[in-house]
Amino acid sequence: MSTPPAPSPARFDLLDAARLVAILLMLQGHTLEAFVAPSAMDWTRLRWELWGQLRGLTAPLFLLISGAAAVLATRRGPDGQVPRALLGRRLRTALKVLAIGYLLVFPAAHLADLRWVSPAGWQAFLQVNILQLNAVALLGLTALLALTRSARTQGAWSLGLGLAILLAAPWVAILPWFAWLPEGLAAYLSYAHGSLFPIFPSAAFMFLGATLGAGLLESPGPERLGRFRLAVLGAGLTCLAFSLVAPHLPEPPLPPLEAYQAGWGPVFHRLGFAFLALGVLAALAQAWPGATRALAPLGRKSLAIYVVHLALIYGTPWTPGLMGPALHSLGGTQGVRLVPLVALATFAVVLAWDRLRNASSRIRALAHATAACALGYALLF
Repeated sequence: MSTPPAPSPARFDLLDAARLVAILLMLQGHTLEAFVAPSAMDWTRLRWELWGQLRGLTAPLFLLISGAAAVLATRRGPDGQVPRALLGRRLRTALKVLAIGYLLVFPAAHLADLRWVSPAGWQAFLQVNILQLNAVALLGLTALLALTRSARTQGAWSLGLGLAILLAAPWVAILPWFAWLPEGLAAYLSYAHGSLFPIFPSAAFMFLGATLGAGLLESPGPERLGRFRLAVLGAGLTCLAFSLVAPHLPEPPLPPLEAYQAGWGPVFHRLGFAFLALGVLAALAQAWPGATRALAPLGRKSLAIYVVHLALIYGTPWTPGLMGPALHSLGGTQGVRLVPLVALATFAVVLAWDRLRNASSRIRALAHATAACALGYALLF
């Protein structure tokens, strides 16, 4: 979710274009999920089964790309250290993403109303979604970058941590974290109270992406895309092979939903297809580099696109969303027709805001100050 510096075509354009693909998959998934009636989702039909599979690989794909991009945007000094200024920027980015994630689901319109929030409301507020997970994983990755002295060492540690998180996920999922930790911390370790992306296994995707990024840094420029394509295809096939073996390995019994979210078989299945999707996108980037360069700038606005489309669909504590009475009320065809409208509205808002910010440094400062004052006023009054 972090925004890397302006990339060179050979190094960054593929990942930025792939990030745009992932955010569009999220957008259509959220739109259909919000507006289409559950009764219209016939899971016995191939199109809905394929849509469900697509929903499952979107988050791993996005987090893989985010991890790779974060490493590729890192420059080390002659001694192998990452400059403190860059580490500080990463820390601020992670905290900003974390704050946005919680603000989108703030449990009251005004600070004074927090005393009336029910326990169920606080529980919903503290659930971990992809923005919170992305922020925490970025903090871990930043710490790893600070502690290592080369991309190769960082890549090795990222690979080890990623695999350890994946393999530990089923065992972590069965522990009673809410009996041991406060709600806000336990939500990062358990699905029990509604978190969608706890650290185990979701953070692993970002660390594995960081391993890819480290490998790209070690690859010569002209060979980078070709090696990346072979690496992700090999990783995808390996993960899919393990997903077939995993059901025969000993792991703790999990409820059906948690088995899909944390069990080795389903997790490696989703991860394998996410790697294969990256391989397909790499092949397309090699075939049409011009299209990749054209899409990359929008991919760098992934955080804004994500936030705006959620605000448009679901609303915020201070603004209404499109969902309203149409929540889970449309047919499948109506929902599909709504997707491009939500996408167009999202990109219109993002590009208008970006144009305003880039008009001049004075206008950018004024726009940021206005947004901050508006948020402060909303919280206080």
